[in-house]
Amino acid sequence: MEFDLFKNQVRFKIALELIDVDEGMSIMQLNKLLKDVSQATLYRHVNSMVGDDLLKIVGINRIGKVEEKLYALNTQAYKISEDDWLSATYSEKIKFVTYFFMYILQNYKNYHESSVENQSPDRSTFSLVKLNLTNDSFNDFQSELSTLMEKYYNMKDTEEGTDRTVSLVIIP
Repeated sequence: MEFDLFKNQVRFKIALELIDVDEGMSIMQLNKLLKDVSQATLYRHVNSMVGDDLLKIVGINRIGKVEEKLYALNTQAYKISEDDWLSATYSEKIKFVTYFFMYILQNYKNYHESSVENQSPDRSTFSLVKLNLTNDSFNDFQSELSTLMEKYYNMKDTEEGTDRTVSLVIIP
């Protein structure tokens, strides 16, 4: 399967809307969100994406005598174990990395829309740092970073807490 969502804006927009929507969405729901895409175009691309295993049908809504299929991203294609990662081809790794960045983009979009709606300042941050490290110090850095992430990941959820997305990409 060739994963070229970035080459096709309509498919990319569909995928962005469906990230983290496990219950799926109908063509009509997608059409309300993607106002610049005609319903016929949505049907064509969604059917193509199902055929390419990018989307799956997760349910059916019945409205009177009409049935609407609910579509969701086929995320199984984008989950990968460490062993599978090590043995994956470049093309397979690109598919996984693409899904990762789509997920981050959708999270930022949702966060930004919520900030605008609540009239709160945008507190997101981005940084890119090149570090000159030996192999040993790089391994130490990754180990310490992993320990820090695990510490906060394993903290007990509280009612006053807020889900926060932290993403890291390390290119050694």
